[in-house]
Amino acid sequence: MNLRQRQPQTAPAAPATPVREEEPYNIIPVHNLLADHPSLRFPEVRAAAAALRAVGDLRRPPFGQWRPHMDLLDWLALFFGFQRDNIRNQREHLVLHLANAQMRLTPPPDNIDMLDAGVLRRFRRKLLKNYNSWCSYLGKKSNIWISDRRRGGSADSEQRRELLYVCLYLLIWGEAANLRREVENSRNGTAPHSAWRNYDDINEYFWSRRCFEKLGWPLDIGSNFFVTGSSGKHVGKTGFVEQRSFLNLFRSFDRLWVMLILFLQAAIIVAWEEKTYPWQALEDRTVQVKVLTIFFTWSGMRFVQSLLDMVMQFRLVSRETMGQGVRMAMKVIVAAGWIVVFGVMYERIWSQRNHDRRWSAEANRRVVNFLEVVFVFIIPELLALALFIVPWIRNFVENTNWRIFYMLSWWFQSRIFVGRGLREGLVDNIKYTLFWVVVLATKFCFSYFLQVKPMVKPTKAVLKLKNLKLRFQFFASAIQFNLMPEEQLLNARGTLKSKFKDAIHRLKLRYGLGRPFKKLESNQVEANKFALIWNEIILSFREEDIISDREVELLELPQNSWNVRVIRWPCFLLCNELLLALSEAKELVDESDHKLTRKMSKNEYRRCAVIEAYDSIKHLLLEIIKPSSEEHSIVTVLFQEIDHSLEIEKFTKTFKTTALPPLHSKLIKLVELLNKPKKDSSQVVNMLQALYEIAVRDFFREERKTEQLREDGLAQRNPGSGLLFENAIQLPDTNNENFYRQVRRLHTILTSRDSMQNIPKNLEARRRIAFFSNSLFMNMPHAPQVEKMLAFSVLTPYYSEEVLYSKEQLRTENEDGVSILYYLQTIYDDEWRNFMERMRREGIVKDSDIWADKLRELRLWASYRGQTLSRTVRGMMYYYRALKMLAFLDSASEMDIREGARELVTMRQDSLDGMSAERSPSSRSLSRASSSVSLLFKGHEYGTALMKFTYVVACQIYGTQKAKKDPRADEVLYLMKNNEALRVAYVDEITTSRDEKEYYSVLVKYDQQLQREVEIYRDNYFEEALKMRNLLEEYRHYYGIRKPTILGVREHVFTGSVSSLAWFMSAQETSFVTLGQRVLANPLKVRMHYGHPDVFDRFWFLTRGGISKASRVINISEDIFAGFNCTLRGGNVTHHEYIQVGKGRDVGLNQVSMFEAKVASGNGEQVLSRDVYRLGHRLDFFRMLSFFYTTVGFFFNTMMVILTVYAFLWGRLYLALSGVESAMESNSNNNKALGTILNQQFIIQLGLFTALPMIVENSLEHGFLQAIWDFLTMQLQLSSVFYTFSMGTRSHYFGRTVLHGGAKYRATGRGFVVEHKSFAENYRLFARSHFVKAIELGLILVIYASHSPVASNTFVYIALTVTSWFLVASWIIAPFVFNPSGFDWLKTVYDFDDFMNWIWYRGSVFAKAEQSWERWWYEEQDHLRVTGLWGKCMEIILDLRFFFFQYGIVYQLGIAAGSHSILVYLLSWIYVVLIFGVYMLVAYAHNKYAAKEHIYYRLVQFLLIILAILVIVALLEFTNFKFVDILTSLLAFIPTGWGLILIAQVFRPFLESTIIWDGVVSVARLYDILLGVIIMAPVALLSWLPGFQNMQTRMLFNDAFSRGLRIFQIITGKKSQA
Repeated sequence: MNLRQRQPQTAPAAPATPVREEEPYNIIPVHNLLADHPSLRFPEVRAAAAALRAVGDLRRPPFGQWRPHMDLLDWLALFFGFQRDNIRNQREHLVLHLANAQMRLTPPPDNIDMLDAGVLRRFRRKLLKNYNSWCSYLGKKSNIWISDRRRGGSADSEQRRELLYVCLYLLIWGEAANLRREVENSRNGTAPHSAWRNYDDINEYFWSRRCFEKLGWPLDIGSNFFVTGSSGKHVGKTGFVEQRSFLNLFRSFDRLWVMLILFLQAAIIVAWEEKTYPWQALEDRTVQVKVLTIFFTWSGMRFVQSLLDMVMQFRLVSRETMGQGVRMAMKVIVAAGWIVVFGVMYERIWSQRNHDRRWSAEANRRVVNFLEVVFVFIIPELLALALFIVPWIRNFVENTNWRIFYMLSWWFQSRIFVGRGLREGLVDNIKYTLFWVVVLATKFCFSYFLQVKPMVKPTKAVLKLKNLKLRFQFFASAIQFNLMPEEQLLNARGTLKSKFKDAIHRLKLRYGLGRPFKKLESNQVEANKFALIWNEIILSFREEDIISDREVELLELPQNSWNVRVIRWPCFLLCNELLLALSEAKELVDESDHKLTRKMSKNEYRRCAVIEAYDSIKHLLLEIIKPSSEEHSIVTVLFQEIDHSLEIEKFTKTFKTTALPPLHSKLIKLVELLNKPKKDSSQVVNMLQALYEIAVRDFFREERKTEQLREDGLAQRNPGSGLLFENAIQLPDTNNENFYRQVRRLHTILTSRDSMQNIPKNLEARRRIAFFSNSLFMNMPHAPQVEKMLAFSVLTPYYSEEVLYSKEQLRTENEDGVSILYYLQTIYDDEWRNFMERMRREGIVKDSDIWADKLRELRLWASYRGQTLSRTVRGMMYYYRALKMLAFLDSASEMDIREGARELVTMRQDSLDGMSAERSPSSRSLSRASSSVSLLFKGHEYGTALMKFTYVVACQIYGTQKAKKDPRADEVLYLMKNNEALRVAYVDEITTSRDEKEYYSVLVKYDQQLQREVEIYRDNYFEEALKMRNLLEEYRHYYGIRKPTILGVREHVFTGSVSSLAWFMSAQETSFVTLGQRVLANPLKVRMHYGHPDVFDRFWFLTRGGISKASRVINISEDIFAGFNCTLRGGNVTHHEYIQVGKGRDVGLNQVSMFEAKVASGNGEQVLSRDVYRLGHRLDFFRMLSFFYTTVGFFFNTMMVILTVYAFLWGRLYLALSGVESAMESNSNNNKALGTILNQQFIIQLGLFTALPMIVENSLEHGFLQAIWDFLTMQLQLSSVFYTFSMGTRSHYFGRTVLHGGAKYRATGRGFVVEHKSFAENYRLFARSHFVKAIELGLILVIYASHSPVASNTFVYIALTVTSWFLVASWIIAPFVFNPSGFDWLKTVYDFDDFMNWIWYRGSVFAKAEQSWERWWYEEQDHLRVTGLWGKCMEIILDLRFFFFQYGIVYQLGIAAGSHSILVYLLSWIYVVLIFGVYMLVAYAHNKYAAKEHIYYRLVQFLLIILAILVIVALLEFTNFKFVDILTSLLAFIPTGWGLILIAQVFRPFLESTIIWDGVVSVARLYDILLGVIIMAPVALLSWLPGFQNMQTRMLFNDAFSRGLRIFQIITGKKSQA
């Protein structure tokens, strides 16, 4: 007997007394064990609480009153002053954790009413393990005064001491969480990272022994550590200095760059010989010696690395860290020494070779001497290779705190607490090494033969000119095997025999070998359990309105109410099976019963369909005929004869199978009569009589006379008593929903002819069923019983996003006349019909009544289809619902299951069987706990689920929202009241009398060992929640040499069907969260945390810095730092694809771009971080490669693709304008080689490499042909335009962040994007990142086309520039292609008017960027205000490129008369100054005379025009000036003006107070007007073209069109009159 069920079984629905208002919601009252709460019934909970209250003879606190009910936590609080809420949270936290740990003990302890000492000891060790490691690292003795070895002391005192340490640690942790609210001295994140001490600096100060010397205990407040810094004195950094520079990429990943640069150098040397294969060139000793120059490069790169270390980390050096400074200086000196040594040795080789004029023995000997020096040089690399081959030795050396090891490693790396022992096991090493060997071999071959070698001849040709050229079966048994726990035998799990059986069973399940499962018949417990689980899944589908009532009947596994002898499979599996069986029986009319039975039994569903149809018909006929009537006995005798003939296998000898079809047709008509709303008894009688006639006249092989029928009981004994069945019919009442549900099922089995492949119709429902069924055949751990599973909690951070859409939000229409509700009704039309069907079943008569009677349900329906908190809460609460059901199935006996299945037939009154109108809306809570299975619960299920699961929503400003009466606070409270496992945590901000803000944590509590991080834009599914306990079992298994600390799971992007753009994002994201993360976890072993719903080992992270970092700006992508921290501290991140969670993504281009800007900026900040630097140096070489290319390297490579286009175009422009291209005479071979390189870039630019993982993933999940079709469809919908545009977004924000900083959080909103975005909004968002760059590249292409001899050959010009033109077009047109109504003529006109109003609006100092161009222009320069000196210098250097237009073009003007003197360029600047002077004169005249003395302003204009005419005439008369020079010079001077404006922005601090600045602002406004007109021109042209708008809408919403949605009505707001 289970001791936990000793309590009486009572309903757990609600406490007996109402909850007081001041009592927090959903908190388990462990402080009051007499309270009526289901979780308090467990003896383990009482045991843990009793242990806490065993204060014993501890000295009572002198500063507070001690009360009898107080425990050890109260004792600590009175001594140290901990917060009251912290005490309450940690009490529940600790009690539930210890209780859960004790529940998992196998075998259970002898006395379950006492806390097991082993449980407490293991928890204390885990909690304080990192503290003990820290003490060992610093060589300090631990202050844990307790021994892990059992001694003869009192057990109570030992347990009390253990509890005191645990309680004190948790209380300190609970209070220290508020330290994250403290302000860092960073000038609101604008100060350089090197100038202020962040959280990492504070933390790492305690990694050195000087913290004990400087701080003391109690803390010495006068210590210089607490000095925030003053002018002239830098703030002390500890461990690392974050310097903003692109050189951080080289510092952090120097081994990668050494490999790439050395390969490039060697490849160029070998390819220069122009041999067919590289080894042919290497046969020459001269080439061999030239290749040795790579060691010059290597030593030079070491010198640069050591020099950068010293320059960038100089702030770390102080009197306490002088050894670090000495090491950095010595590394610079040694690296420089190696350069000298290699130079001397190499010079000796060539001097001897030149002296002997051949490779003599002496010359060869000097080569050997050089190689000997090389051997000494690479000894550290050889040692690293040896330790890589035997990783456990390196882990031992790094993890062991022996001084000898510190001395040996002092030269190679700094001594830090993290980053030690990161090597993986030998098997994992081999796997990711082989992966990278194959990848690098492929890359190097590709680079050599297709990139380096083709460029050798063109390069030689250019060098001759002395010029320089530039250059991605159904699954019931699977449910039983995977989701149902095995018997908890003490020694069955984990043995070699059991594992071998599991492997064999999984092979059978996956590949269908043999009969891996026994038949599940209706009288078996497994069948009933399976039916309960399956029906609960279908019920959750119906509650979500993704299936209809009819589809529920087709999908559900009905309970056995009509004594059917087989399992009653869902109707959609039995479709057409009965008709096929009838045809087989008709064909095998003369065959034996055995052959007929064997034929039909080959198909399990056909066998079940036949038997269920027969049993149901028998039950139906006996049900509608009065039991006491003679007709009832006749029908009974008939079925008895049929049953008897089947038993003795003489059915075909007794009955004619040819009579089955007419019987079948009559039965269909009978069932149809019973299904009618109004039953006609006379027609039923007539149909029964017809059936009777066929049965007794045509069914029997031997014809029987009437007398014989009477003797056999098959005919009336008194024919004069009336017609047969006339007075014997008794139809069940129409309220008997169960009976007529079975009748409808029988009708479906009898009549279904076609396959039900389209059941369910909803694509989301079909996808979920398919994934759930497929996932059950994947490898997953066995499920333990719920009581034995690991407990977990879910945490969702919430700020001020939407909780629940209000009535006003649903009804308010946008500018196009479309409301949110109308949009949802159109996009989710089938789900809306299902919702209204459910509402009509719940009592509404007219559709309009829903606004009055079912408003809450309507708001919930809409909110569940948006990215709202309520959707996330509903999804996460499925865990609670699933655990309750699984807990019932775990403890239910065979009798419970069998009797429960029968009870459900009679007592089930769920939402599908008609809820009474009297039920209040609140009774149908968000948790959806009232399901069919819940009717069978005994009471302990609620307590078990609450013990194992808690959902915490961290509402960051909930206290403020409550104070302001924000409706969101009320909605959050509603969610909490209606979900008993939901808790809300927030921080209250209280202003004290000293006007200082203090922060108090409220309801912050996590009582589980494991924690899942879930964003607000998430969803979950009931069927996936069933597999959660399987997932948590992964923590018991080793992956490599470590157990997991983060479990990664698969995600499904549920926003992919909104538009083609959303589909592109969904496809890209899906490939990353499936195939990408699968490979990252295994074999590469570099999966991090990316903000996904991963599961964390909470106590592991709690003791090692938490699950994220909170420093301003540098930790803006806080999620991934959890993965960095985990890897650096020796954790293990795995990925599992048998479970999935829903995920919302941005669906509009503006939202997508802001999201990508945020991610790219975050990666730019990561480049500076200490975590990336340490991982780049501490990981082995191949894991470092994986880490680089999957984090910051991805964004760096994207930027390099864009820079390649820049370098190519600027290089071609230089060649064209300088005359080099003419001198080369457009050599076709040269252009062919260059075209080869550009085509490779184009493949990346089009997103083909990005799409490759999508194709692979879709091939695995949907088939290869479907994957190819999807890819082609995406191309037709201009996905390449989107991917090219995204590359520009990532490269712009990544590069700008690394160079200048300025990363910030960008709120995307993630709302419904169907409204048209104005041109002004698009210009504000994309002007600097895309439009300006596209116009610059377009201008280069235009000038190149007009001045290049290559342009005369149209084909060559197109081949060279088509990729660049595609990039220019994509960057300009994408924001309008993916903008609803982007090419509507009227909207285009309105947009331009709005743009001009925005440009000229002066506004006030309080104007926002959305209102005033000037405010936006200043905000676009914010990054220049926070950048450093090097950033400003680099910005000026980059801006100088715009002056090259003028430099190159002025020599092409006719007025230059062919001169190439520098004076021509210098004289051209006179025109720049003149133009600017004229503009300033006009502006001055406008300001002074335009308002009051208008005639003077016109006079100034007239004089300037006359002067310009005179100048032009003079130039035409006395120089070689041509009229075309005016247009050509615009191409020269307009870029120059833009460059001057950009440089002026850099010098803004010096110019802002001068008169020049006003001129700069005015000219900048004119430039933005010019840019806007250039961008608007192609948009206006396409808008003017007829039919283009319709084509754009069709392309943008193509998927929606194929599903029959009314997108045009949404876009244009033309609602149907209906």
